[in-house]
Amino acid sequence: MNSIRERLLLWLIVGMLISTGIAGLSIDWLAQDEVNELFDYQIRQIALSLPGHSQLPDLVTEDEDPEEDNIIQVWNAQGKPLFSSYPSHALPRYVMSGLHTVTYQQQSWRLYNTQRHGRYIQVAQSMTVRNDLAATLAVRMLIPFFVLIPLLAGLIWWSVGRSLHPLQTVTAAVAARHADAMQPLDEENLPQEIKPVVIALNQLLVRLNQAMQSQRAFIADAAHELRSPLTALKLQLQLTERASTDEQRSIALIKLNQRLDRSIHLVRQLLTLARSESSLEAIPFTSVDLSVLVQEVVQDLMPLAEAHQTGLQLDVQPHVLVSGQQADLRTLISNLLDNAIRYTPDSGQVRISVTREAGQVVLRVIDQGSGIPAHERGRVFDRFYRREGTEATGSGLGLAIVRNIADAHHAVLALSDNMNGPGLVVTVKFPD
Repeated sequence: MNSIRERLLLWLIVGMLISTGIAGLSIDWLAQDEVNELFDYQIRQIALSLPGHSQLPDLVTEDEDPEEDNIIQVWNAQGKPLFSSYPSHALPRYVMSGLHTVTYQQQSWRLYNTQRHGRYIQVAQSMTVRNDLAATLAVRMLIPFFVLIPLLAGLIWWSVGRSLHPLQTVTAAVAARHADAMQPLDEENLPQEIKPVVIALNQLLVRLNQAMQSQRAFIADAAHELRSPLTALKLQLQLTERASTDEQRSIALIKLNQRLDRSIHLVRQLLTLARSESSLEAIPFTSVDLSVLVQEVVQDLMPLAEAHQTGLQLDVQPHVLVSGQQADLRTLISNLLDNAIRYTPDSGQVRISVTREAGQVVLRVIDQGSGIPAHERGRVFDRFYRREGTEATGSGLGLAIVRNIADAHHAVLALSDNMNGPGLVVTVKFPD
């Protein structure tokens, strides 16, 4: 049973029936107690109100049914019967005094025994009379409950439906929306139990809207950025086809190959950026040895550094661990080193350090390039942004990817000037 309505109705109605049953048992017990108290008082008063010896009637000999009457019996001091209201149904004399219950001939009787004026008086009453009267009283008292049960059940059904109506309204509002409708749902006049759900849905709509806008912007930017290299590839291919000599054809093929490499690099960066902008938190973090990871990335990029005649200087403390995703941290380090190598002039140096400072793990990449002016440092993290006059080839996505990965790892990313000469210092501080 997965319906909230059915669960509420079931438990409320069952609870009402159980409560009614408990109330019925309580009423029956109270009615029995009241009837016993009333009849006990009655048989006591009968015994105490009997006349003196000279006023006793003769022994009754009629054979009548005492079911709804009391059996009154009197004995003298020697135990001789003096009086019996129903001789054929007379009970034996019980020596106990006061009120007590006995069983005689498989029937329960309530007795009151006392001694007055040298006589033993016993008044007996069948418990059947009391039980029948108590049951009758209990049923009469329960009749209003039996009338109210259907009314209460109907009221419960109506109340549950009325209470769940706001939820049905919210469901209908969500179901009626089209795929692009990201406007928040109305949060006014909602019950306290439903309002948090609507607030959470609105927050989800905000995140979805941001994700969709980011996706649209990414697709538009990617289409724009791919258009130029693809057009250039087509033009270069046409030039290669029109080459009249082997030398011209060889030069054209070299340029075509270079443009293909740039296009492949751009596509790879686009895929990396798309993955970095997705929810990285879905993959759990593990302990990553940043020192070893930096050394591996340096070995991978050594051919690129050699092609640019750039020296790579490592200053890495051993066994520096961070919490994160190894593949994404590798991408972060690779993009930082790739940018540093590309923007450092030939025969320059790129320094990479991994240290612990004030309880934090700090990764620094220092190049000897032209640096980035302070007023442009906020924009270099935008997708496809490239500074004017930059000679180095690139896609304009490297630092955008680095920022996304740093944010996912709750790391602080900062740009600063190289204090020992020209160049840029990229600092990534990982949380403790």
